[in-house]
Amino acid sequence: MTRLEEGFQFLKLKGLNLIAVIDCAELPERTSKFMAASGIPVSDYRRLVLIGHGGRQMWRSLKVSGMTTADPIDHFSVSSTQRFIKDYLDASPLLWLYPNTHLVTPLQQLGEAAGWSHPSPLGSGISPEYGVWFAYRTAFLIDSDLPPQNGANAASPCDNCIDKPCIGACPAAAVRVEQFGLEACAHHRLKPLSSCTDRCLARLACPIHPEHRYTLDQVQYHYRNSLATLREWYRE
Repeated sequence: MTRLEEGFQFLKLKGLNLIAVIDCAELPERTSKFMAASGIPVSDYRRLVLIGHGGRQMWRSLKVSGMTTADPIDHFSVSSTQRFIKDYLDASPLLWLYPNTHLVTPLQQLGEAAGWSHPSPLGSGISPEYGVWFAYRTAFLIDSDLPPQNGANAASPCDNCIDKPCIGACPAAAVRVEQFGLEACAHHRLKPLSSCTDRCLARLACPIHPEHRYTLDQVQYHYRNSLATLREWYRE
């Protein structure tokens, strides 16, 4: 096993089991243009490293490590990635993209470029391997010739989902094949005693890979935090 493979194994044991190394020269044109417009000097680097998690292992690892910081998921993800960089990568110049930066990084586009996901009626990506139960955790640019690592470009699970129960399960009618209704979703969640206060009923209804569905405490953690963000946003 190479040093890099040992590093990937280290991340996977933490539950950060989605890892892509993308050749910056091979990024889709729309993604390169978006990043350049956001002030990201992607052309100055050779590789983009994208790290995420799918399924339940990261939450288990996080709870073991403790959740005492203000943002435990970001803290866990960043500190694990920093150790990966320090212990398993050459000390090449790098630029941190996500999280905790002012840079606007097109994570969903990068996930599609990495072969992780496809667009879905939920407005977020859907993974052929994990369904809707995955997330992006860290991303950085590095001036290195790391061997590219991408996921398989499997077809979207939504293509063969005939009934699409996510659409009928959404009480706000925000889940649509053509375009997710972000405003409808937000306003429904902000209602007193909303059924979507601490969970997304449409996401829970997705039939793709239910074995990777987050535990209820993880679902509630994410959605309570996102609701607090919504309240701050609409208060401004």
